[in-house]
Amino acid sequence: MTPEELYALWAPQDSVWSPWVLPVPFAQLICPEVGAPVELPQFHSDWVPEGGARDTAIVADLPGADTVYFGLALLQKGYRPIPIIDGSPGPDADPLLPPSPIATGAQSKSRSVVDMRGLLLTLCQGAARLREVKLASDAPPAFLLDSQRMAGGSTAIEGAFDNRWMVFPQDFPSSRFLQDRGIRRVIYVHDTFLNQPAEDLAHILLRWQEDGIVIESKSARFGDGPVPIKVNRPSRFRALWYRALAVLGLRRNDAGGFGGYPPSPSGAG
Repeated sequence: MTPEELYALWAPQDSVWSPWVLPVPFAQLICPEVGAPVELPQFHSDWVPEGGARDTAIVADLPGADTVYFGLALLQKGYRPIPIIDGSPGPDADPLLPPSPIATGAQSKSRSVVDMRGLLLTLCQGAARLREVKLASDAPPAFLLDSQRMAGGSTAIEGAFDNRWMVFPQDFPSSRFLQDRGIRRVIYVHDTFLNQPAEDLAHILLRWQEDGIVIESKSARFGDGPVPIKVNRPSRFRALWYRALAVLGLRRNDAGGFGGYPPSPSGAG
């Protein structure tokens, strides 16, 4: 399956939410032919009504493959999974390749700062489920993020492809767009013991909250239902220069998204 074919399954033309499926992780991803749908991990999802709640969007900020698995599980609840992944896979683009030869003992390290191999594989595996489930064009969205998007910088191998990334308000629909499509409530799903989102995500959720959308928090670790929260104000909130300052230290990719190699030390041959 070509990158274009896979992207078309995750971002069908008839979905109002497809413009927010970022093409970055698909650009280099060539999947094998679609087989039987993969068996999904078990998630606490009793709190999600059958058929989806038409007035409720979900933002899942879970680690790597888990966020895609969670989005695929929500298909049966009537939600459209929308991966918002802005990191370039770099040299780990093919999830079917054997692990990197750079290893410590039995543990193989990714050649990228953020190891995306598991996430890429689940994007491929999700193709079969996406083909078999028919959703309405205006099915409520489940936006999928990798909570490890800024992880690994301190433990990366020397010279690793730096594909850490962040989300920005421009990566999500505006509160007006959500409200015009009946969304009045957003549930933030995470795997931590805290109710507050990461700072980059807080810039989005707080904007929505200030414009009248109810924000609730739900830990994937527990079976309890979502609880309303007041999103803490992140630093430089609504500052015009926020994006420019936020990306300092991250590397942009010429093909789109984040990802690049650190510069060679001066004087290196």
